[in-house]
Amino acid sequence: MKHYRMLALHASAIVALSALSSSCWYAKQGVAFAGERLSARSLSSLARDRSSPPELLDFIERVEDIRAFGVDELGLKPTKNYSAYVHSPKGYVADVVSACAADSFERHYWAYPVVGKLPYKGFYNRDDALKEVARLKARGLDVIMRPVEAFSTLGMARDPVYSFMRDWDAYRLAELILHESVHATLFLKGQDQFNEEFASFVGRKGAELYLVSRYGEASELARVTALRRMDASRFTGFLKETARLLESVYGRSDLSREEKLREKSRVITDRAALYKDEAQSYDTVAYRSFDMGGINNAYLDLYRLYEDDPSLYEQLLEDKAQGSLKNLVTFAIATARDYRALQKRKLAPPGMAEYLASSP
Repeated sequence: MKHYRMLALHASAIVALSALSSSCWYAKQGVAFAGERLSARSLSSLARDRSSPPELLDFIERVEDIRAFGVDELGLKPTKNYSAYVHSPKGYVADVVSACAADSFERHYWAYPVVGKLPYKGFYNRDDALKEVARLKARGLDVIMRPVEAFSTLGMARDPVYSFMRDWDAYRLAELILHESVHATLFLKGQDQFNEEFASFVGRKGAELYLVSRYGEASELARVTALRRMDASRFTGFLKETARLLESVYGRSDLSREEKLREKSRVITDRAALYKDEAQSYDTVAYRSFDMGGINNAYLDLYRLYEDDPSLYEQLLEDKAQGSLKNLVTFAIATARDYRALQKRKLAPPGMAEYLASSP
């Protein structure tokens, strides 16, 4: 699977929170995290530095504008995140590992201090990530390793922007900053599905609003972004249907595990052949060259985590927030307070998303 970057790569990898653990193994991640943060320079100091090149100053201005937009127009929590800059020759921040059962979509979880269990684990050192992949595969799990370009420490540390982001267009930069800023604004322990879906929805919708407000609906960037979004939606839909077909296999009690795995292989092979016929109609080059035959449950479940049911949030946006994304954020924050109170009394429903939908 070559195109891991087609995933929601601004995942909240929580590499830093892993590092806070008392484990000696996690301490290795902590050293890398601390070294990265110590190398950071504030955007304000770089803006005052006469040696800063014009392209860097332009990048700083864009970052500051997006941060302000998130607070003023979307109601996101003001933080010091993305007010510092880190030079990164690697081109991404960390490698993140996710895993899933081979014969179902049962997620593998890792336990962390403070935030509880999460379905991903981040590594600054690629060799460490590969060792984790090998360990999980030896247990018979489906595994995916992907590079992430940012992660959220949920406001516990100052999350920076990186040098490799300087060439990003306005939509890509805005979506990432706004997505991660949602995590710093609203995060519910034990609700990984809601946390990622809500951040993905607000980050994407917020970036679209930002693009229109700064460049106009008729701009070339808006046109290109709309085409990319259409491709992304089609691609996600194809994966969801693939997952649905596999779920029908995994749910059959008349099949043994070995039979389910054989049927899984057949479904993926058939879907890969169908995708190959459709792929050339995509505008995005990476989708046209994607190897659908190389996917597994972990890959599919990653999309389910971030994009399982955006229609729920679309409905909430219209019904509960009068079409205002800022109102939706405010509504979600208020509802989350009620949900937490019910959790303490052991009266909360299993999912925050369902609670949001049923709230008056």
